[in-house]
Amino acid sequence: MKLLVSIRQLQQEMIRRLSFLADGVYYVSPDELGAANYKKTDIFHFPKEPVFLRNHLHTVSDVILYLRVAYFRPRKGDIRIQEGHLTWHHNRSGPETISLNRGNCGGISSLMAYLLRGKYEAVGFVAFADQMGGHVFNYVYHQGSYYFIDLLNYLYASRSMDHLATMIYQSASIHQYAHYYRQRSCREITLMVAYEGDHVLPMGRKEGEPIMFFPEGTHLQVLHESPHLGITAQQHPMLCRPVHHSIHCAHPFFFRGEYDTMISRNSADLP
Repeated sequence: MKLLVSIRQLQQEMIRRLSFLADGVYYVSPDELGAANYKKTDIFHFPKEPVFLRNHLHTVSDVILYLRVAYFRPRKGDIRIQEGHLTWHHNRSGPETISLNRGNCGGISSLMAYLLRGKYEAVGFVAFADQMGGHVFNYVYHQGSYYFIDLLNYLYASRSMDHLATMIYQSASIHQYAHYYRQRSCREITLMVAYEGDHVLPMGRKEGEPIMFFPEGTHLQVLHESPHLGITAQQHPMLCRPVHHSIHCAHPFFFRGEYDTMISRNSADLP
């Protein structure tokens, strides 16, 4: 018995050494966050109904298996709402993304948060911006460690990053992983934040200005800014807010299209 225990410990130490990436950062299996509770044949018969899935999927492995079986497909783009000189970039909520069975990084990140909230100590988001655009993915806090899951890259092996984006990462702190991520990125990351919430926060931009705006009153953990470039995280009032899985506006807006749309409102009407 003692020999078997020693062999297991040796195997665990070897796996840990092989999974080492940087100081305090490791890549791990999804099973570190709990094994899948179903087989593919079970999930094949699950309806694409948000409440049902939230009641039946309990681990990261469950969610990954469901998305594969459901043939979830990536879809670029976001929903843009013009408020005066500020453009807010919104993403689909978790329930909307489940129903559509397709979405961008924001939609699939909100999907994971919707399905797994309350099943781990914390489920949140890491969002960043670079000179080309932005990206967002999830983190899970479980038993004293942070786990970082980029579902869109995990499922579709995106080549947008030259680090191992198809892995799940474990770290003792969000800041530690954020440093590793920025060092391994193939593009210069100018802004990076983390936060908890029901869905991915809208991000606002003014044309010709590098400042990134988030809705007023939100709680952000700033991981990186570029003040030498004038790029910092700031907050700004927003007329249109996500409420109960949809976008509610103080006054009527004209919606056209599904993704990559610009929703405009006359700036003279703004308070």
